Amino acid sequence: MKFSWNETIIWLCLLSNLIFFGSELISDYTGIDTWSIIYFGIGLVSIAVLILIYLIILKFKKNKK
Repeated sequence: MKFSWNETIIWLCLLSNLIFFGSELISDYTGIDTWSIIYFGIGLVSIAVLILIYLIILKFKKNKK
């Protein structure tokens, strides 16, 4: 199985959405503050966006050569 950046972005977005929507339940189960869980989900989305920006920059650099 080959590593795919696109698949990584999709999985990060799905995981962050799961954390966003289940933050209240996760908070009740673990005792961690809800906002901390939401910030963790925001962090995952930020990583996905950074990877996407990196891939777009690489694509434009390849087109210039």
